[in-house]
Amino acid sequence: MKNNRLIWHAGCMVMLLFMLTSCLKKDLPEYPLWDKNEIDNVYVEHRFESGQVYNGQPVVAYQRLTVASKTVDAATNTINIVLTVPAANGSFTDAERAKVSINKLWVYFDISTAATMQGTGGTPRPGDPANASKPLTYEVTAANGQKKAWTVNLSF
Repeated sequence: MKNNRLIWHAGCMVMLLFMLTSCLKKDLPEYPLWDKNEIDNVYVEHRFESGQVYNGQPVVAYQRLTVASKTVDAATNTINIVLTVPAANGSFTDAERAKVSINKLWVYFDISTAATMQGTGGTPRPGDPANASKPLTYEVTAANGQKKAWTVNLSF
């Protein structure tokens, strides 16, 4: 009986091995790696405690700031953005609106497909709070390894 069970288990393992082996890699064409390392869009938001609590922790709310104007200088890889603070609404009260500061903003981006991005020269990673009173510098690396340095200037 034990031998039959052992044979059955071994047979199942062999079947699983064949079933989980993929044939998808056979005869697939080789495509070149993406070579784009662009910043396609920039988003900026102010984050704050909403006044609500969940599991004993304050709930973080955010208010996206409005891009009043954006210029991209492709020759120098520089993006200049002028922001405006939207009117108070909901949990984004007049008191919270008054706290919006260029010294503590959350900045995040749309970048080229398959690219990666990191802050350089003391600029924090995208999505971390940033002091945007000075230029923010980022390096975008394409999938093929080509790097491009970008400077993002934010102002109100």
